[in-house]
Formats: sequence, C-alpha cells, structure tokens
Amino acid sequence: MTSGISRRATLAGMVAAACPGRAHADFLGHAPGMFAAGVIARDMRGRVVLQEADGGVFGSRARFGVEAAFRVASVSKMIATFAFMPLVRAGRIGLDDDVGAIVGDDLRHPAHRDVAITPRLLLAHLSGLRNGADYPVGFGRRLADRLRAARDEADYGEWYAPDGERPGRYFAYADVNYALVAGLMESATGVRFDRYMREKVFAPHGLDIGFNWSGVSQRKRDRAAAAVRNFDGVWTAQIDDAIPQAPDPLVPRAPEAASTSVDAYRLGDNGFVFGPQGGLRLSLADMDRLVRILRRDSEDMAGLQWVHDGTNGNTESGFYAAYGLAMQRPGFGALDGFFGAESRDWRGHCGDAYGWMTGMFWNARDGRSIVYAVNGMQEFQRPRAERTALTPPEQALIDLALDRMN
Repeated sequence: MTSGISRRATLAGMVAAACPGRAHADFLGHAPGMFAAGVIARDMRGRVVLQEADGGVFGSRARFGVEAAFRVASVSKMIATFAFMPLVRAGRIGLDDDVGAIVGDDLRHPAHRDVAITPRLLLAHLSGLRNGADYPVGFGRRLADRLRAARDEADYGEWYAPDGERPGRYFAYADVNYALVAGLMESATGVRFDRYMREKVFAPHGLDIGFNWSGVSQRKRDRAAAAVRNFDGVWTAQIDDAIPQAPDPLVPRAPEAASTSVDAYRLGDNGFVFGPQGGLRLSLADMDRLVRILRRDSEDMAGLQWVHDGTNGNTESGFYAAYGLAMQRPGFGALDGFFGAESRDWRGHCGDAYGWMTGMFWNARDGRSIVYAVNGMQEFQRPRAERTALTPPEQALIDLALDRMN
C-alpha cells in the first residue's frame, strides 16, 4: 500500500472543532470533523502497532478513549451470531430450519409462500424481511404479531420486500432479521437473549459489556461516551447522553408498556428489546479483545452466502458485494476493497447508527486485526472516501492502521 505519511501530515492539521485548543487532539485530525475517533490495530504477531483515541465531552459523559463504552451499532450482529452458532453446532437449531415452525407462526413472504424463512436467510439478509415503517417493535408487543398484521397492509407495512425481490436470492440489509435470531436463541435455550450473551460469551471472557447496557457495571456506565451528530453547528446527542443506573437496561418501549418492568418480558416475544441488531455497549479495548476471540473461532460464519451479480441485491451504493453469516466479506466489488489488494483476506463487520461509524475486522490469512470507531457522522448526504464506499474518516483510520502494520 502507498505510504500514508503525506496523508497523515495533511489530516493532522485538520483538528475537529469538538476539541479546540487541545495540544493532544491531533489524533482527531485523522477523522476530520468528527466528535470522537479511535482505533486499535495489531500486526500478524499480535502486537499492538496503533492504539489511539480522542474526542469531545458531551454534558456529563466521558471523553472518548479506548476504555470508554459506547453503542457499537451493527458490529453487534456479528457478536450475537457468534453466540448463536454453537447452538447450530450442537444441533439445537438448524441453519435451514423453518423459522415459522419454531416461533409458532406462518412466517413467510406473502408473495413467496414457497420459500421458507430460515436462520441462514436471516443471518445473510436474504429473508425478504425489511425494517418496517414503524420499526422497531417496542417492548410490550410481539414481533410475530406485527409481521402477521403487516401482510394485509399496503406495501406490507414495509416489513416485507417488494414482490420482485425473491427471498433466498435477493440481499437487502435489515435489522429485523437479527431480532428474529435473538428470539430463536431464547426459544432454544430458555434464557433471555441479553442474559444468554452474558453467560456464554461476555462473562467467560471477563468482558464488562452488554446489550442495551444489560449486565454492564455502574463503573463502566459512568465512563460511557454519548453518540452525537452536528445540527446547524451544534453537537446534539442521539443516544446515551442519559444512561439508566445499573442494573437496568435501556430498551425501546411501546406506549402501553411505558411503566412495565422489563422482567415481565416473555421469552421469544420480541428480539428487538435487547438490541441484537446494534445495541451492544462496549469499548474499543473490548472490541480488540473480541476480535481476537472471533478470529480464532468464527470460520463457520465466513462462508459466502451471497455475492452480488448485478441484479440480486441492494449493495447500498457499493458498500456490500459479498456476505457470510453476519459477516462482511470485503473485496468482491468495485468499492468494498476497504483493505486494498488483500481485501478478500479480511473478515468482519461495520456499524452505522446514531452518528457512530464502527468496524471490527481481522485478516484470516495472517491474523492482523483492526477495530475502530468514529462519532459525529451526519445521517444523510455523507461524503465518500476516494477509493471505497466507506466514509473518509473510516478509510483514513484503516489506512493509518495498515501503514503501521507494514
């Protein structure tokens, strides 16, 4: 890869407005205009070659650093699936089982009754489901009820794909798939999703992290970073500017359940409640620990389930060209070569929500890894990096990390 020295020298002079006058804020120059940015990269021997984080302070929340907890967005999908796959290996759930039969509902696309929606299709975003107009379904309501009612609504309430996008063939990224996966996990284990993740993944690895803050200590919550976006020159909180006291989780609620205890939740009712699609709270340091865990034991998630052929999916402006089971496979399209010529060796997932842009990736051939997060990205009309479909701050951090690995 071309040396990034000149790029770094240029970016270093573009310190974000979030931290004016701070002598040690130069790192934010690698993510110009962002409120916060951080990255941890390891070389093929597992040595840390880059570890930097910096950011502004919003209200009483913590300044961003490698130990500051934040909402990691869709990287959550890959972590949830990492806990799902042992159930598959043990034969408790089959990747090609009919999900409708498991949840006790006739869950199929109204125009494609011949195609069973399976865990494989959910995990690969091939199910024909979409995030509906009233997404997400809040605590107090059953997800299956909403999907059933949507079949008789105009445009299926936007919960199902247009009829021409056949399930099993057409890729379209949708969070609802993982809400159903969380419900399947609850049905198979008899344990609430957030608790299952803590018992089977987080606690055994000594991780003080959790979905929608469930199980996260008060000490970790006190070090949380808010998610912000800039509106008319003012940094404005999007989420986590106010965090519940431990041990309470932060869940989306239906109006009729505004005062209902989360302990009343019934297993399998609504996987959206604990945010498997994006609600994991953790730090960059935690991401660095997790990427090393997944690198060792997630190969059964990496097998290609979909590759874009020009007609069989929504690539979101070139961002997606190939996908496994909750795992992005870069390098199969014109704009998804996030890691240059060796992009096909890399595995992982990006995240994008509430201004956070995140990534957790590793090289399956030589073991290198990169985790990053930037906050402050606008929601619409985003700039694009020069050579990929990433945003410029994301690509700059990846390029910086790759340069340090050489």
